[in-house]
Amino acid sequence: MSCRLRAVVACVVVLISSSAVGGQVQDDRVALVVEPGRPLRVRLNERVTIEHVGQIVTATVADPVFAYDRVVIPAGAAVTGHIASFASPSRWARARTIVRGDFTPQRTPVVQFDMLTLPDGTQLPISTAVETGRERITWSMTTAAAKHSGVAARGKAQVAGQAKQAIAVAKQRVRDAVIAVKTPHKMQRLKEAAIAQLPYHPQYLRAGTLYAAELAASVSFGEIIAAEPALPGDEPSPQGVLTARLVTPLDSATTPKGTPIQAVLTEPVFSADRRLIFPEGTRLDGEVTFAKHAASMHRNGQLRFLIERVRVPEHESKALLASLYAVEAKQDDRLVVDDEGGASATNSKTRFIAPALALMSLHAAVDQDHRRFDNDADDNEPVVGQANIGGRGVAGWFGFGLLGAGLGQISRPVAIALGVYGAARATYSNLLGKGHDVVFPANTLIQVQLSPIASAQSQ
Repeated sequence: MSCRLRAVVACVVVLISSSAVGGQVQDDRVALVVEPGRPLRVRLNERVTIEHVGQIVTATVADPVFAYDRVVIPAGAAVTGHIASFASPSRWARARTIVRGDFTPQRTPVVQFDMLTLPDGTQLPISTAVETGRERITWSMTTAAAKHSGVAARGKAQVAGQAKQAIAVAKQRVRDAVIAVKTPHKMQRLKEAAIAQLPYHPQYLRAGTLYAAELAASVSFGEIIAAEPALPGDEPSPQGVLTARLVTPLDSATTPKGTPIQAVLTEPVFSADRRLIFPEGTRLDGEVTFAKHAASMHRNGQLRFLIERVRVPEHESKALLASLYAVEAKQDDRLVVDDEGGASATNSKTRFIAPALALMSLHAAVDQDHRRFDNDADDNEPVVGQANIGGRGVAGWFGFGLLGAGLGQISRPVAIALGVYGAARATYSNLLGKGHDVVFPANTLIQVQLSPIASAQSQ
């Protein structure tokens, strides 16, 4: 009798254990969903000559899209869309193009993407709201080597190695992104630059233009068993680098010191043994610690912010100190990031060339007398009546583009007037005018580096 009782008890225990395990597996399942408002970052595959509404455009997903702890949309997935409408520029923007000799009707195409094709051929219809495309986007990152404080220096060699590895991975990602932008279509860009000098010219959506296409509806990728969560006390590697996107737009001209900022992790963060510390979508909170707007005499703006707290969904926030390590920006912005996480715009070293050439061409257009030196009796005698054709053409070009170069050949006073205007504009825009502010639109991709002091103290 006792043997039967023990057998029954054993069976009950096994059933209870099986139910508990099954419940645990069921509870650990996570739905992989890309929520509405999440931007898909896509690049145009090829140049598109802007013609009409409904024109097809094709693009490629630039960065992998994560949901919770894994990739659901890999980089390289194909995206198809069309030109939905055209936005008219402001009167001020139109006037600026006209005074440069460009009479082309400016039409800004509004693009929508409506089909996502995964590498395995699966097609997913999507609905998106697309921001204006940005050209020649690259990474600006701090060039200073990581500095170790006294507290961090006393850490274990293994921790230091993990930090170096994380930084190396981040740097390699930045280099890959820069190469992807700089390498292709160089000759095509030169041809487009020459065509753009014409008074009337075609408009293009250039290959490589980056769009942030915000999803209007969620996209589901089923359910999975989540990765093992991190153990209590597990923290990211000291001086590790986290990738996130800004939710709060920042502008050194309008964002004052003390402004709270928010960012969201775009990639999960794992411990050394592949336990999940922060899933995708984890919120980062911080504030602007320094802001200086651009000023006259080409003095550029500066901006600095710190990440101070991290909040995993459905958990309490906790302290996490990090500063800017790298940021995505236009090449023309010439943005630099210092070793303290401050971002500032820099001036081009060639900005003095245009004013100098404009003044030289103006002098050539004004100076109509030429001296002849041919080793005979009339050396150094002025030759009257010979116009400086080349000088007048260049002066007119600085003032009104190719149209101005042609007008300068017709009339010397017109060439001089255009030369004066061109020299004044080149001098003001390159030397005397307002510098460039630091602007990070919403959805700007950033990388932040954890503070070694905060990481060491938390361990």
